[in-house]
Amino acid sequence: MQFIRKIAIMGLPLATALVSATAAYADPCLSLTSCAQQQVQQGVENTRNAVKTDTNQFSSNLKNARQSAQDQAKTRWNNASDATRQKWEAQRNKVTSAEQNAKDKWNNASEETRKKWEAQGNKVTNAEQSAKDKWNNANEETRKKWEAQRDKVTNAEQNAKDKWNNASEETRKKWEAQRDSVTNAGKNAQNKWNNAGQNAKNAWKSQKDRINSDWKDATSLPKL
Repeated sequence: MQFIRKIAIMGLPLATALVSATAAYADPCLSLTSCAQQQVQQGVENTRNAVKTDTNQFSSNLKNARQSAQDQAKTRWNNASDATRQKWEAQRNKVTSAEQNAKDKWNNASEETRKKWEAQGNKVTNAEQSAKDKWNNANEETRKKWEAQRDKVTNAEQNAKDKWNNASEETRKKWEAQRDSVTNAGKNAQNKWNNAGQNAKNAWKSQKDRINSDWKDATSLPKL
């Protein structure tokens, strides 16, 4: 009897330890439903924390990029010469004046003129949408053809830039003189028209119509 009692007394700490260990490492979910709820709640919390972290990181990157751009602008301004600063200020004032002039022009325009401008804007928007629809509805062969035409124009522009960059100063001045000659000729013709009287304008218009008529007659096939 004493032996059995000693075994029982010695077994109590072991049983207590086993129960404690079992309780310590037991599954915290008391049921499948509560476990699923805890997992869903934990997943939502993890997602919320991840989104919050990404948002904070994006805001921080955006703030750093804005600050970096401002610092670079300040550095460029501080390192620029007085002539360059005046040039930048003139460009800024030109843009500001153009925007203000456009606003004033709209505010001072009549309702008929505004509707005309809106119609022109809608015309441009519709043309862009038509171009998109035309591209989307075109087959692959037609798209490649259009891309080849676009690349041809782009290459021509790039070749013109390269030609200008590689030209000597003397050649550039020659090209500029030719360009100014054409521009001045157009301006002179416009000024001449604006300053002319109505009789002179009518005479020029009649002469233009007569030349167009003579050219049409000369290039038309005779009737059989």
